[in-house]
Amino acid sequence: MDYNALPFKDKAIDRLLRKSDKMRRKSDNTAYRGKVAVDEGREKKADRLLKKAARQENRSINIEDRARKKYYG
Repeated sequence: MDYNALPFKDKAIDRLLRKSDKMRRKSDNTAYRGKVAVDEGREKKADRLLKKAARQENRSINIEDRARKKYYG
């Protein structure tokens, strides 16, 4: 992989941003599954999945913040 073509030249920062993007997609998928469970009337499952999606999204935001802190000091 050519790291000069990436927006950040630092491998660690790029890795954190890719990890954050992956967590965001995972969170979106989990939230979708929670919404489907709501439509099916499965409230307990829906609550569990939506809560899990919120935690995943928070984790993604924290990873992005960590990458920004590494890059900008």
